[in-house]
Amino acid sequence: MRPFDAPGRITGLDTARAVAILGMIATHIFPLLQSEPDGTLLPTWVGTSLTGVSSALFVVLAGVGLTLLTKNTTDVFTSRMQLSLRALALIMIGLLLGHAGSNVAIILVHYGVLFFLAMWCIQLSSRALTVMAVSWVVLSPILHGVLTRFMQLQAGGTTSYVENWRLWTSPTLLDVVQQPVLMLWDIFFTGYYPVISFFGYVLLGMAIGRTNMHKWSIGVRLLAIGGLSYGVCRGLAAWLLTDSAFANRIAHATGVPVEQLPAMSTTGASVNTDLAMGAPHWYGLAVPHSGAPLDIYSTAGAAMAVIGFFLLITRMGLVRKILFPLSAAGRVALTAYVVHVLVTGLWPTNWSQTLHVDDPMFTDAWIMLIVHWVIVVAIGVTVHFAGVRGPLESLLRKVSSVGSAAKR
Repeated sequence: MRPFDAPGRITGLDTARAVAILGMIATHIFPLLQSEPDGTLLPTWVGTSLTGVSSALFVVLAGVGLTLLTKNTTDVFTSRMQLSLRALALIMIGLLLGHAGSNVAIILVHYGVLFFLAMWCIQLSSRALTVMAVSWVVLSPILHGVLTRFMQLQAGGTTSYVENWRLWTSPTLLDVVQQPVLMLWDIFFTGYYPVISFFGYVLLGMAIGRTNMHKWSIGVRLLAIGGLSYGVCRGLAAWLLTDSAFANRIAHATGVPVEQLPAMSTTGASVNTDLAMGAPHWYGLAVPHSGAPLDIYSTAGAAMAVIGFFLLITRMGLVRKILFPLSAAGRVALTAYVVHVLVTGLWPTNWSQTLHVDDPMFTDAWIMLIVHWVIVVAIGVTVHFAGVRGPLESLLRKVSSVGSAAKR
């Protein structure tokens, strides 16, 4: 267990990263909604707690890791070269995974683009970085909505913009050749993880990485501020849906029956908010992956809270030992994610996002989910006891070392 207690190693971050990966896996596999015998729709435990939050946590932790990777650098040029090479490697892995036949919305291409942008912020002071992070998180979804409204007018209507300015699939190598402009627009503005909004998560993580995360007070602040942000924003969105006029506007824009809106808005399942994006009522939504302000604010808060929680509880040696399998999995997050996508392509789900409460498919979903989780944890534990890095983590390290060798 010594490597997890070594000076400079923050076990809470590894554990939170594992939770992000396991959470993303759950949202890719497990049904998000269940239908009760009376026809009422209710979110499943995955739909209630993990949709939207897991990917946000994953990206915020990327920002934290980026800061830790560069905080002691004295050669900014070399650091940026190394980050550029890592970003290119991530983009290439993501483009290749797009051909895996998986139903997963692959995040790695966007992840690499975010690294390209973030490397220009590594020289900022802690205060400047914090101000920039908060400003970007607060303002970017608003600007995203305004830009979307403008583009809808330029494209000849909302439907035309939604249908023609988005890939609706994960980016692939073919897209680079056949439709590069559309691919870039999808990555930055209309895709599953629009960079314009997700860059705020990275900046937030970089700002957290500048703090002294070994202090218990930092963990408490992150947990308190993040939890409050999540609760207030999700609560406000739920309260707005109780207004019949507001709910009817959302129902009209999304085609979802009013009585099903609360459950679908909680999970983001079977509801497409693209046709409502930028409209006045869109700003009151917190639907996962809608990109609406309350969605971004709440998921950013949830990510902060999860990081703070694990920073606090992993201060205790007994807890670190109990959570060792999670922490080990968190250290091979990239490898685990890629393996999950490949396995999903070979062993796809054959159920919808909504299942009846007594549907036997729930058993199949549980089996598949547990198998994926066991694979991920097993990779982490095996790599740890082998005393090596994860295969793809090692690849990124070797790729980035080329940048420092070139400088010399």
